[in-house]
Amino acid sequence: MTLIRSRFVGAVLCSSLLMGSVGCGDEASSEEALIVGEATAALTSSEEDGEAGAEESVGYASDAELTAAAEEEAEATQPVPEEAGSVCDFEAKKQQVRDEYDADGDGSLSRSELATLKRELDFTPVRPRFARFAWRLRTSAFLRIRWVFDENGDRRLSEEERAALVDSFEARCTRLRQQALAAFDANGDGTLEASEREAARQAARARLVAKYQEVLAEYDSNGSGTLDVAERAQLRADLLAQARNRRAAVFAQYDTNDDGMLSAEEKQVLAAAIRQRIEEGRSAN
Repeated sequence: MTLIRSRFVGAVLCSSLLMGSVGCGDEASSEEALIVGEATAALTSSEEDGEAGAEESVGYASDAELTAAAEEEAEATQPVPEEAGSVCDFEAKKQQVRDEYDADGDGSLSRSELATLKRELDFTPVRPRFARFAWRLRTSAFLRIRWVFDENGDRRLSEEERAALVDSFEARCTRLRQQALAAFDANGDGTLEASEREAARQAARARLVAKYQEVLAEYDSNGSGTLDVAERAQLRADLLAQARNRRAAVFAQYDTNDDGMLSAEEKQVLAAAIRQRIEEGRSAN
């Protein structure tokens, strides 16, 4: 599967031309488009239950990464805020990210502004500024998903690999938006009016609340309505055990030669399946 997507080709070419001091107008900054797009992918992947349809990304995770993810998920298990829930809108989120980092308000990101955003995409140690546009930012899950697109395994995303990530998440967002349109476009005009969008948001929030209530029913042993330190520790331990079990299941499915590890070819098959699930806006079976 080639990672270069057609709608980024012009931006890539412009990047090369800029090195030769030739301008390309609004498409000149391919790096800006891709870095803003990656931040947007991180935001949209955090807005719904699950891991953007890429739960099998645990197949790439070390024990340390699984532990970090379990800790993050346990700490993020909190009452769902009133404003949570949304209809996926990739373009709107991209604009929010740009506006957040465009300190001089000139409509584009300068080298220093873009460097700040790029640095914060490392997700450590500073919480990125764009995180305020999501009710929670599932950093560990997104980092695992990000490496699904690292085809050469160098733990860096090339321009082409980052373009594939952005395209996949934008395709996912489009599908989720279409699903919301099919379910909530009451007047059939092909758009979501304010009231219809709010109904879709409330439905999304209700699903998040239902999941939180399920967690409370299982782990809130003293009936306080929240998780205390001991209860959250138990949740964290169970999440880690579930992740390890899921990783074992991934190996069983994709380790076709039964050597106890995923070869480069086997990883490619797994990565392709995860990318497809992301784009289709669905979870693993």
